Amino acid sequence: MPHDRDCYLPNPLAALCRAYGCDLAVPSVTGIGDILMYTPLVREVAMRLGRPVELLTGPIRPIDGVGTVQGEEAYPIWRANPFVGTIVDLETCPPDVSRQIHAAHEKHCHFGHVIENICAEYGIVPQAIRPDLYLTETECRAALALLADLPRPILCIHPHGTSSPGPAHPWHSDEWRALIAGLPAGMTVLEVGMSGREEKDLPTRRFRTTLREMMALVWASDLVVGFDSSVAHVATAFSKPTLVLWEPVQKAQIDLVEQPGLGAAAITRWGYSQNRNLVLLNDIHHDIRRLVAEWIATRLRAGRFP
Repeated sequence: MPHDRDCYLPNPLAALCRAYGCDLAVPSVTGIGDILMYTPLVREVAMRLGRPVELLTGPIRPIDGVGTVQGEEAYPIWRANPFVGTIVDLETCPPDVSRQIHAAHEKHCHFGHVIENICAEYGIVPQAIRPDLYLTETECRAALALLADLPRPILCIHPHGTSSPGPAHPWHSDEWRALIAGLPAGMTVLEVGMSGREEKDLPTRRFRTTLREMMALVWASDLVVGFDSSVAHVATAFSKPTLVLWEPVQKAQIDLVEQPGLGAAAITRWGYSQNRNLVLLNDIHHDIRRLVAEWIATRLRAGRFP
C-alpha cells in the first residue's frame, strides 16, 4: 500500500489496513454506486504494486437492501476482478473496524469526481473516470442467450433509483410511457430494477435477476437510459452508450444527510462526461423526452443499426 508520505491527502485507514495485512479497505454497507467508486482505486493500486491487492471489506449490504435480492452472493462487485487477490471479511473483525471504514467513506475531501476524491488519498490520479467491472464468459453468454429472442436494438432502461423522482413527478412513470410509445417499431425495451420493489407497470420486458445478472443484461444491451443510479455506473463501466436523467431536488435532499451543500455539484461528483446527462428542471413542454428520443435515434444511426 502507498506510504502516507506519498499521498496528497491524509489516508485515515492506512494503519487499519496494515493491522490486517491488507492494501485497501473498502466499505460494504452503503449504496452500490458508492462501492463501485472504489473499483478504479483497486485497479490503480494493483498496477502500482504489480500484483492483485489484498482487500479489507465485507459482504455487500446496500442501504435498505436496494439493488440486491435474497441469497445474493457476498462480493458481486469484486468477483472476476483480476486486480483483487484475497478478501479479508469485515464481518470477522471487531464491529469498530467496519464503523471506521464506513465513517471514513463519508469524509473524503470533495474537490472533483468521487473517484478522484477517493484516489487522491493514495496519491493517485486515476487514468480513467469510470467504474471497473468484470464479467465471466459464462455470465456474458448467459445474458446474450436470455435476450436472444428479443428484437434488436435493445434499449435498457432503469426508471428507478434512490434519487429518482417521486410519484407526483411526470418522470416517475408518465414520461417513460410516452417515451416508450414513441420509439421506433421493432425495438425492445428491457427494464432492470428490483422485482417486487421497483414496479411501475411499464410496457417493457423484465427478468428477475441477481446483481451480477443485471450487470450482464446491461452489458448485453445496446443503449442505456435511466436515472442516476448504480445501473448508470454499471453501464458506464461497460462503455455502453448511456443517457442519465438527474432529478436535482431529490439528489440534494439525499446529500443533506451526510454531505450538506454538495447536492448542487451532483453531476460533477457522480456523473461522467462520456455520457449524455440531462437535468429534470422546468420540463413543461416535454423537452427532456424529446431530447432523450433524439439521442436514441442519433445513437442508433451512428451505431450498428442504421
